[in-house]
Amino acid sequence: MTPDLKKADIVKRTYPRQFVANAMGGGGEFTRQTIVDTEESLTVDREFDTSFYIKSLDEIQTHLPTRQRYAQESVKALHRQIDADVLGEYGSFTNSLDASFNGGTSTYGIEVTSTNVAKMFSSVGVLLNMANVYVNVPMKFTGNKLNDAGKSMPVAVISPQVYSAIVQRVEGKDTPQGDAVGTNGFIGKYFGYNLFISNALAWTGTLGLATQPTDGDTVTIMGIVYTFKNTVDAGVTAGQIEIGSTVDVTRATLVAAINDPSTDVADGTVGRNSVSSTPDSAGFSNRDRLKNVVATNNNTTDQMTIVAKGKGYVPVSSSLTAAADKWDINLQIQHNLIGVEGAIDLVMIQEPTLDERKRDGYVGYDVVTWGCWGKKVFNDGLAKLVDVKVLTTNFSGDDGN
Repeated sequence: MTPDLKKADIVKRTYPRQFVANAMGGGGEFTRQTIVDTEESLTVDREFDTSFYIKSLDEIQTHLPTRQRYAQESVKALHRQIDADVLGEYGSFTNSLDASFNGGTSTYGIEVTSTNVAKMFSSVGVLLNMANVYVNVPMKFTGNKLNDAGKSMPVAVISPQVYSAIVQRVEGKDTPQGDAVGTNGFIGKYFGYNLFISNALAWTGTLGLATQPTDGDTVTIMGIVYTFKNTVDAGVTAGQIEIGSTVDVTRATLVAAINDPSTDVADGTVGRNSVSSTPDSAGFSNRDRLKNVVATNNNTTDQMTIVAKGKGYVPVSSSLTAAADKWDINLQIQHNLIGVEGAIDLVMIQEPTLDERKRDGYVGYDVVTWGCWGKKVFNDGLAKLVDVKVLTTNFSGDDGN
C-alpha cells in the first residue's frame, strides 16, 4: 500500500537490458555492450465504492447489527472488484495453454478431467522452463507478505471445477501432500504449485451471428434474455434488440446493449431496451450482473465476443433461426493462471476502507466503502504466469454474481 500516491499518479519501474555472451577474440579482444535502462509505468486509475444509507430507526428495530453486516458485504464487493481487475490480466501473458496440449485444436478450451489435469500442470511447467522462468518449487505459501513475496513461489489460481478434477485425480485427498485448507483461498499444493481457489477468474465467449435474426429470436447471457424484434417498444419490454438494416447493424446493437445495459434507445435504426435494475433473490439486478462484462463486435468474422472479468463462469445460450448462428461450444473459456507469484503488480493507494458519516437532513448514516488502486503486468512478469484456457461448456449452475 502506498498512501503517498493519489489517483492518476504514475508509478515507474526501470530495469536493465539483457546481455548476450559474445565470443572473445584470440588476443583477448572483447565487445562492449551498451547499458540501456528501460522504463515502464503503471497508472493508478481504478477507484470504486460500495456505499449505502442506513436509517437509524431500522438499526433500532432490527435484531441484527444491520450496519455492520452490510458494511462487511460492501467490503467483500470491493475485494471482488480487485480480484476481477487483477485476474482479468490473463491476456497480458506471453504463454497460454489450450486444447492442443493434449492433441486438441489450438485456441480451443481444455476439457479438464481427472485423467488429464496432471498433464495440464506438467505442460505449464514446460512453458515456464522454456521461458527461463525460475520456479522455487519447495516454497510453500505462509500468508505472510514478507515471507511470500519476491521469491518465485509457484502458484496456481484455479476454479472450483479444476480443483474438483485434482481431487478426483488424487482419490478424494485434498492434495497428494495432505495440506490443510488455509487462508485467502489457499487449499494446499499440487505438482509443486500452491493452489488458490477463486470464483473471480475471467471468462470469454464467442457468439456467431452471420444471418439476420427473425422476430422473437433470443440470446441469453447469465439468465439475461435479449430478444430480437422488428419493432422495439421503447422503455417497455426489457432486453429488446431492434433488427437493423443488416446483420452487422443488429449485432452492433446487441453489443451496445450489453456494454450499456441501463440505456433505452427508441425504435428506429438501432433501437434497444435496457435490462432490469430490480434485484433478484440473490440481491443482484441484471444491470449488476453485466458489470465487468464487455462485448465486442467483429463484422469480418460475423461474431460477437464477450469478456467477463471476475465471473469465473458465464452460462450462455441462444435460440436463433439460422442453425449456424450460436455460441461456439469450443470457445467458452475460463482463464486459470498458473506460474509464479509477482507477475501482476497491484498498487494500492487506499485499501477498501469504511467511512461512516451522519447524513445531512436525515436521521441515519451514509456508509461509504471505497478503495483506489492501479494494476499492470510489467515486461519482467510477462512469462511468469500461463493463461490456462479451460472449457466451460459442460459446467452447470449460475456464476453467482
